[in-house]
Amino acid sequence: MNQVADSTPHQPAAAVSATIRALRFDGANVRLEANRALPEPAPGEAVIRTTKAAVSATDLEVCKGLFEFVGTLGHEFVGVVESMNDDSRPELRGKRVVGTVIAVCGQCDMCQGGLSGHCRQRTVLGMQGRDGCLADSLLLPVKNLVVVPDSVDDDHAVFAHSVASAIQAARQLTIEGRPYITVLGDGPLGLITAQVMVKLNASVRLVGRYSEKLALCEKWGVKHRHVDDIGRRADQDIVVDCTGSPAGLELATELVRPRGTILVKTLLSTKADAISTVSLTPVVVNELTVLGSGFGPVAEAVSMLAQGEVDVISLISKRMSLASGPAIVQAASQPGVIKVLVDP
Repeated sequence: MNQVADSTPHQPAAAVSATIRALRFDGANVRLEANRALPEPAPGEAVIRTTKAAVSATDLEVCKGLFEFVGTLGHEFVGVVESMNDDSRPELRGKRVVGTVIAVCGQCDMCQGGLSGHCRQRTVLGMQGRDGCLADSLLLPVKNLVVVPDSVDDDHAVFAHSVASAIQAARQLTIEGRPYITVLGDGPLGLITAQVMVKLNASVRLVGRYSEKLALCEKWGVKHRHVDDIGRRADQDIVVDCTGSPAGLELATELVRPRGTILVKTLLSTKADAISTVSLTPVVVNELTVLGSGFGPVAEAVSMLAQGEVDVISLISKRMSLASGPAIVQAASQPGVIKVLVDP
């Protein structure tokens, strides 16, 4: 792939446009809306001019009906704070930022109990009740924003959400002795999660399907195997499923040892018939622990990127402009593609 990091100096913030372009999903089709009015920020919100966005596997599932979302797609972004309907963090104005994608109420029992990520009234960028970042501008609460240091360019920073998700997975695991960990799936999240997991006191391998993706593991010094070349000996202490498929979850139950742990990192297909093919019998018979793992700490992810602890540039398969419209989603859906980045 031989991608080169974007080192173009960042220009001063431009004036906020009265209308924006946005890649929208209407419940059936994806289209580029060219003259959409930018909503006024609610109290506590900021207007962010998008400088870089990315397409994730979750965005593709949204286009298949996940969450029954209708609106602007996308949740992985870097942008510049243009204006704020909030006086609490004036230092953010004009700064380059990434952000936590969940906007919370702060008042419900989950928020008051320290579980704001599971807010009863939450909205999620590009997924639930909040327009996403595949647009010229987006809105997020000021408290969600994390400043990107000058040492981290846009090409790296746009991966902050994925890195944060991998950090969250590592946090949820109990590491005793030197366990055997298998990461299933050679998509961007699997490749990033494997890089994060090898920093644990564990023997880590990644299992995938595409030789060119597995070759990246060779470069990183991460053990790897093709899925057709592994045994099903039920000898792994922990299996992290990043496949997003029922077949991946079924394979995880075949690989993990009795009383082992399966951590499900990606959302399964929304098709009921596909989900119904997964047998939970091994979970009961082998007394397995199954954990779900969601969003993670974005500030820590930015720090990890700043320290060069994760290679994300090698994951860039294609660059496109927002003007490409629905072709962006089509390109990201192609076999072998790891990550599509989108410029304004």
